[in-house]
Amino acid sequence: MAIFAVLFEGGGELGHYQVVDCIYGGRPARVLYSGNRLAAQSGMARDGKSELLFDYNQRFLELIRGLIPKRLLLIGGGAFTLPKVLMDEFPRMSIDVVEPDAKLPDIAQAYFDFKPNKRMHMYHDDGRNFLTNSAAAYDVIVIDAFENTEVPLSLQTAEAVRSLRQHLRPGGVVAINVIAAYSGERSRVLRRVVAAFQDAFPEVRIFPASPSLSLWTPQNFICVGYDGQLDLEPYVRYAAQDLPAVETDDLIRDA
Repeated sequence: MAIFAVLFEGGGELGHYQVVDCIYGGRPARVLYSGNRLAAQSGMARDGKSELLFDYNQRFLELIRGLIPKRLLLIGGGAFTLPKVLMDEFPRMSIDVVEPDAKLPDIAQAYFDFKPNKRMHMYHDDGRNFLTNSAAAYDVIVIDAFENTEVPLSLQTAEAVRSLRQHLRPGGVVAINVIAAYSGERSRVLRRVVAAFQDAFPEVRIFPASPSLSLWTPQNFICVGYDGQLDLEPYVRYAAQDLPAVETDDLIRDA
């Protein structure tokens, strides 16, 4: 990764961040990192191309373009790059964003061209707390929340995924970004999430964010739960993988 400039470095409410102009994935980009550049949290390409910088965000965008939801919930705002694209592309969409770190919207406005919009509502809360305290219903729920590189345990449980489904309108879809291997020891988090989704939804699909990596290598997958009445394959560029074998022991529940 070639570093051109560190534009910002400082602490938020929940972590330490850097905003870096660099080459990311072979593209000139601006990237938000947490920690000492240990994990890329969000980013935007600066080459004028329409493809989003992060493959998983592009997969989310493709899915949303196919479904065209009227109301969408995003758990995990990062630098608000996905909400920005959605607000620009879908002028009638209402978007709720749950981001626990109140510093991140300021960073997004200063460095990532994010401009708040009356159609977008921000909630500075933990994703699970928001679900517990909200009665809102959505056409699509997207989860892009991480503690380091893992989905928070509070969003991996069977109860959490059932709560997500309860916040869907009829025919709604939940999609979550998971970093894990598909096979082997490092697939543990993906197996947990799939088990929780299978416990709550009649249909679960796993779409790779990129087809270029070995399934034994940790990478981004989009796990989608829905009622089975939709054909999602035309909306996402890469075909869904067959579900990994899920054991009963993979299903975790709230203490």
